[in-house]
Formats: sequence, structure tokens, C-alpha cells
Amino acid sequence: MAVKLYSTTYCPYAWSVRIVLNEKGVPFDVFEVDLKNKQAEFLSVSPTAKVPVLCDGATKIWESMVINEYLEEKYPEPNLLGENPEERAAVRTTVIDLNWSRSLPLAKLASVLFYGSEKKDDERVRRQVRLWYQFLDELDEHFAEDDWLTIGRFSVADINLYATVSVSVGFGMRLGERAGLHGWLARMNGRASVRRSAPEALPQLM
Repeated sequence: MAVKLYSTTYCPYAWSVRIVLNEKGVPFDVFEVDLKNKQAEFLSVSPTAKVPVLCDGATKIWESMVINEYLEEKYPEPNLLGENPEERAAVRTTVIDLNWSRSLPLAKLASVLFYGSEKKDDERVRRQVRLWYQFLDELDEHFAEDDWLTIGRFSVADINLYATVSVSVGFGMRLGERAGLHGWLARMNGRASVRRSAPEALPQLM
């Protein structure tokens, strides 16, 4: 039975799983979830009503970090998590920081401007935009010195960051003259797995 991924193309968490699957050469089918009108089939497999959900035979997994670690264990090549405990800890820490902290400004903007689940407040929007651009400045400084986000090579940390930054650009954020960040994006876009995983379009917020 083929691997089935319940995904929304512009969700960065689901996007990261698509890249991992393509990077490892795992065949998979995609069920495109409409997050504004969630389908019954999706709700029947997702205990949280959130994407992504991966079904691999009788195995059902949700939460992108858990899915990507499952794929790393089941399909260990190419290695995306690290070769030793120190590297794996560094990658995991970076992914958690990105998913649960650094990406919050983008999530809050989507909540207000796209989903309408929170009342629009112009000052709050400006604050979240400032926080996101501050993060991009930090990334630019990092990539001016290092080709990759952590452990000195391509990893699932880069995959998660790429999906998040790409969603922000699709939403209308500007990368500006951040040469280090642009260089890293070019390295990511040079990977076939990244190109195959990209959505056709992203909703505009800004």
C-alpha cells in the first residue's frame, strides 16, 4: 500500500514532509486538504484536524516533526537528521525552535489575515511583521558565514526553514537585500526534491 500524505500545499509543515519524502525517493500519494472546508476523509484520519497526516499502511502519524523522524528511521538514506547524537540534538533543537517559536509571527499573521480566526489589529500586524523581519536579519547574518542552518550540511532543519521562509514570501513578505539568505535559498532551490515539492501558488496576505 502506497504512503498517503494528507497535505495542504502552502502549509510549511506539510511542505517540509513532501520535501523529505522526495529527498528520500519514497513514492507517495497526496490528499489535498482544504483547511477552510475540511473534508470528511481527512477528519477521519486526523485526530487534531491539522495537516500533515501520514498514513503508511496501518501506521498513522501526525505532527510534521514526528513524521519526518519516522521517515528518517524507516528510510535512513540520505541522512537528514545527523550522524551522531550531537548532530541529531542540534537539528532537533533547531527544528523545535523554528516550529514553536521563530515561525509564530507568520502563524499569527495567517490567523488574522487569511483564516480570519482572530480580529485584525493593525498594530499587532505591524508587530508580527517586525518580528519576522528581525528573524530574517538573523538568518542573513548566519548564512553569510555558513552555507547551512546547522551541522554544516543540508538537513531537515534546512527543509523546515525553507518551507517557512518560502511561505512568508508567498504571503507577501520581502527578502530585501539579504545576500546570505538569498544564497542559501539558491542552494535549496537547486535540489530536485525541493523543486518537486513546491506548491503551484500561495495565498497572498500582505
